[in-house]
Amino acid sequence: MRLHSALGLLVLLLAAAGSTAAAETLVLPRTMPSFNQTYTVGLNAWGDAALGTGGCPDLIRTTGCLITAFSAVLAYYDIDLAIPSTYSSTGGAQEGMNPRILNDWLRARRGYGRCASDPVGSCCLEWSDLPRGVSLAFHSNRSNVGLNAVAALIIDHALRQGSPVVAGVHWSSSCHSGSSQTEDCHWIVLTGKVAATYTIMDPYNPDHTSPLGLRTTLDAGSLGAYIIDRFVIVTRTAGDPTSQNALVAPPAPPTPTTIAAPPAAPQPSPLATFVVMLVALSIVAAAVFLGSGTEL
Repeated sequence: MRLHSALGLLVLLLAAAGSTAAAETLVLPRTMPSFNQTYTVGLNAWGDAALGTGGCPDLIRTTGCLITAFSAVLAYYDIDLAIPSTYSSTGGAQEGMNPRILNDWLRARRGYGRCASDPVGSCCLEWSDLPRGVSLAFHSNRSNVGLNAVAALIIDHALRQGSPVVAGVHWSSSCHSGSSQTEDCHWIVLTGKVAATYTIMDPYNPDHTSPLGLRTTLDAGSLGAYIIDRFVIVTRTAGDPTSQNALVAPPAPPTPTTIAAPPAAPQPSPLATFVVMLVALSIVAAAVFLGSGTEL
């Protein structure tokens, strides 16, 4: 009876906390920056940039929702990156934060690993290789139909502390038509809570001319009503991570050493040549004359 009573009390406490949290309005202390993974038409568009390494065939616009979400969170925390021209997909140096800059940085730092679903190359983000300056706490929502009470409490606490939450979501029985994947089909950023739903920055904006993601709610995502699967609380760490995140351009190839040709032998002047020939002819003529025995 005591065990049953304790369990019943725990359920009641969770239910009460859930109903209280559902009515609470939560807003991050700063505006979450917004990026669109499908931005392909416009100044410095990044949607067609190659994602991953080792010949990964993916592009930011097709499977770059996770790095697009993280680029927004890094920008929220004022973490900028500098990309030397050697590592830049634009051919020129870049500085700041957007999906292309983060992708170029990850490619240079080998921040992509091989997943079982990768047809070629390494297309999956290595969580431990994200830029320094943030810490990650991983959690899961143990429900396929909505957000359970424990996950809701964890998310609400993070938002209340000013920490954004990057969440993997699904919106139907499978990620895409013909796909066997059923979780973490897409990645978004939870930015607050209004009544019983969460406000989000959705990296998928079908308007290819806009660099901005969609500011909407969890139940009105650009791909449908989202259900959270895995979620990651992202907090800022102390200190300036600029030096830790610096990319050092590889040294320039050595300049080939030019071996000087040996000096050419001095050539005799035409006059000297003529004199030498004249002397030689004189010697020959004298030898012939003496050899003939002719008397004067």
